[in-house]
Amino acid sequence: MTKPSFFGQFLKHSGQVGSVVPSSGFLIRKMLPAALPWHKMVQIAELGPGTGVFTRYIQKQMNTQSRLYLFEQNEQFRNDLERRFPQFQVLDDALKLGEVVRQTGRPFDLIVSGLPFANFSGELQVRLFQSIHDALADNGTFVAFQYTLLLQKQFQKYFVAVDRGYTWMNIPPAWVFKCKKRRGKTVNHETAANCGIGSL
Repeated sequence: MTKPSFFGQFLKHSGQVGSVVPSSGFLIRKMLPAALPWHKMVQIAELGPGTGVFTRYIQKQMNTQSRLYLFEQNEQFRNDLERRFPQFQVLDDALKLGEVVRQTGRPFDLIVSGLPFANFSGELQVRLFQSIHDALADNGTFVAFQYTLLLQKQFQKYFVAVDRGYTWMNIPPAWVFKCKKRRGKTVNHETAANCGIGSL
C-alpha cells in the first residue's frame, strides 16, 4: 500500500488537512517536551494525527500501560494509521471522544490536537471545544497547534489556564496552546472571562 501524500491530501481536503507538509520535530518537542509526566498519562488522545508524525513520538514517550486513541477523519490517513499502528484504536471523528470516555469509564489525561480549527465552521468549533473539555480529566492537559491567533479567545473561553508559545521552526510557523482543566472548575461557555497568557 502506498503511503498517502500529505500534500496530495491537502489539495483534495484542505478543510480537513491544515498544512501542505507534516509537522516538524521542533513543533513536536515544543508541544510535548520530555519533561511531561508521561508516567501519569494513562489515557491519551490524538486528534488529526495525519501521517502519524506526533503518533510515533507519543508512542516512544508513553507508558507501556497507557492507551492511545487516534481520531482521524481523512479516510486515506486513517487507513494508513490502522496499518502502521495496529495496537492503537483509530476512530473517524474527534466528536467521539465522549464515547470513548463512556466506554472505558476513564477521561483523557492528555489530548493532543493537530486539527485546523480555523478551517471549521463556528458551530463545529464550539462542538469540538466542548467535546474536548468534557472528555478531559480534572487537571488534564489539552495541547494544540494553530497557524493563527484567531481562535485564542476560544481556547481561553473553554479552559481556565492557557499558556501560549510559538515556534518559527515549522512550515508554516505555528502557535502552541497548552490548556489545563482544573479540578472542580466549570466553564460558563457564554461568559467565560479571559485567562492569563504565558509562554511554554
